[in-house]
Amino acid sequence: MKVAIIEMDHFQYGLTQSEIFEEHERIFFVSQEIKDNMLNYRAELCDGKFYVINTLEDGADTIIDICKKENVDLVMLSPVFIHFNAVLTIAKNLTCKKVITIHNLNFWLNSRFRTLHYYKERQVKKEIVSLFDYVAVEDFIFNHLKNNDQELFNKYKFIYIPFTIFHDTKKTYSKENDMFKIVLPGSIHKDRRRYEDVVEVIMQFAKQKANITFSFAGPAFEDYGLWVVNQLDEANRLCPGIASYFPTDVSLTPDMFLKEMETADLVLSTSTKEFKALGTTEFIGKTKPTAAIHDMMSFQLPGLLPSHLIIPENLKGSVFNYEGVDELKEILQKLLDEPNLLTQWKEQATINSNYFTAAEIRKNLPFFYTQCKRCVMDNANDPNIWFNKEGNCNYCEDYYRHIEEEDVKLKYDINKVIPLIDKIKVEGRNKKYDCIVGISGGVDSAFLVYKLVEFGLRPLAVHYDNGWNSEIATQNIEMLLSKLNVDLYTYVNDWDEFKDLQLSFFKAGVVDIELITDHAITAILYKKSIEFNTKYIFHGSNSNSEFILPSAWYHWKHDALNIKAIHKKFGKLKIKTFPFLTYLGEYYHIKYRKTTFITLLNYINYNKEDAKNILTEKFDWKPYGAKHSESIFTRFYQNYILPVKFNIDKRKAHLSSLICSGQLSQEEALEELRIKVWETEQTKQDKEYVIKKLGVSEETFDDWMKQESKSHFNYPSYLTRHDRIVKFIKKIIERK
Repeated sequence: MKVAIIEMDHFQYGLTQSEIFEEHERIFFVSQEIKDNMLNYRAELCDGKFYVINTLEDGADTIIDICKKENVDLVMLSPVFIHFNAVLTIAKNLTCKKVITIHNLNFWLNSRFRTLHYYKERQVKKEIVSLFDYVAVEDFIFNHLKNNDQELFNKYKFIYIPFTIFHDTKKTYSKENDMFKIVLPGSIHKDRRRYEDVVEVIMQFAKQKANITFSFAGPAFEDYGLWVVNQLDEANRLCPGIASYFPTDVSLTPDMFLKEMETADLVLSTSTKEFKALGTTEFIGKTKPTAAIHDMMSFQLPGLLPSHLIIPENLKGSVFNYEGVDELKEILQKLLDEPNLLTQWKEQATINSNYFTAAEIRKNLPFFYTQCKRCVMDNANDPNIWFNKEGNCNYCEDYYRHIEEEDVKLKYDINKVIPLIDKIKVEGRNKKYDCIVGISGGVDSAFLVYKLVEFGLRPLAVHYDNGWNSEIATQNIEMLLSKLNVDLYTYVNDWDEFKDLQLSFFKAGVVDIELITDHAITAILYKKSIEFNTKYIFHGSNSNSEFILPSAWYHWKHDALNIKAIHKKFGKLKIKTFPFLTYLGEYYHIKYRKTTFITLLNYINYNKEDAKNILTEKFDWKPYGAKHSESIFTRFYQNYILPVKFNIDKRKAHLSSLICSGQLSQEEALEELRIKVWETEQTKQDKEYVIKKLGVSEETFDDWMKQESKSHFNYPSYLTRHDRIVKFIKKIIERK
């Protein structure tokens, strides 16, 4: 792989990227100052071609020409704050994989536009981000988005690359005395850090003549910086040497900073909660990282963070929170009084640093293949996968955490669902049906209907016919329901309309073509629940075989706006029979009518193979192949469209769920994955059938497979519109 690294502001980040890709050919586009600092600081990490450019504006054409000439595979663009049109030009003219690094999330995705200039700039920045394949962010931002803003996390392909990483090298500098040395890295700037509490603590230690020193490793800015420096001078008059800071009349060098960090005992952060600059507000730890974290990682140092910052998981035990003057003074005094405690913190910091090496970071980047040690999930095309220090992915970790929680709550205990079933029977006593159940002809839904009847319920089985049913699925449904004496309602969609919808999704280039079918099924189930006056809908989804499914592989199934927007742009026919579920319609069912979806299979420790055996024995049920192959299109979608166009093998998610639930071994799953389903004779036959039924040529279909994939968020969506409405309402409320 050939990698181009564009770095104009931070030589440390240039070194980080260089080390991450150290086994690959690297090309650097940097200013002369950045080049000098990189070579002076760690020349051994700078093996590659250097091209010096003054600014991105001056160097855009050079970058484009050289990247094309060198056949660069990946471009890494470091944080930029100016020359956006030049960045846009680079993004538009390079077809290789591109990564943009963002250290200020709101600045790029939610900046202000009070003037025409800011409005135009914001539009340019949004277009830039849309043209990049990945958005690289820090630990704080990555985890905040993953845990608290799933909508935004799913909209862009975020990856985690730290500002600096740990380098296992000998120290250049050593301590000159035995004083407990605390370093406060970063500029002394009132908008970035607040030093009032620290200054007061320093004064208290100065009066005590304590064996402690505070080093401010960063330049002082404006009147606030001058005030801090004056306070430090005052403390030094009380206790000489208790505080030091970089002189304002000399140019700062990397060695000056390196000396302070290598001789430190502890890193102290004074980051503000909010940083207001660059035309927007950045929330430290949410939309902007704190620099002190990088230094704790890079220099194997314990640290203290203000209480408003969350301690990263892999720094726990060596990094702690403090709140206010008294608690900060108490912690530092304890470390002075108990040297062994500081030693313990340092030892843990050394252990923690192992999680911030280039090798560890590479495990979670999509450019380097990594597969889970426990299941079969990998990062082949999943920006949201994450591997812990044991090499296990976040999906199986989430599964085991989920199972543990459910066992504690006893939520999926069969004894807990029986009262609900009795309630459904009582409420449905004088009704034709006491519940609704969706049926596709597959194992899960067929076994679900069997269990409902076994429990004594009287369901109406609802089936959605979109024109793609396999003959086996139809026979399975008829045989099962006939023997169980269960009525069937089938909604047959107008084929020309449904075909037009599917063709629209092909042309749109989005991943979730099955959104149309899944959306319609839910809409019909809701509709029949109203018609037969029942609030209870059973469906066959279950944790044992379906828990794992990366969010990047599908779209929100209730997004009628997204379906309508894509069809409006690419469709030809007027849609009359397709059953849409509107945002207000779903709100009515959930909030007002209290319609309840019930996953019965979760309560009975569902085992797929056992279910197949029971269905075969009792109802002459016929196997139809892999999961969801009861539909010819779904089978072709999963076996060909997803792997060929999107590099997604959905079998990995299904097999991993079975591994986690103990129904399959990892070795058995890997053996199944060795079969290239997109090349089998069955898939070739399915392709011919699908192309013919859709009424397109093979050449046209193959062109769709080759065209660039698009995000569902490239088109209007309830998710993005809802987000804007909520933010607008909040602003109005705040003003009042």
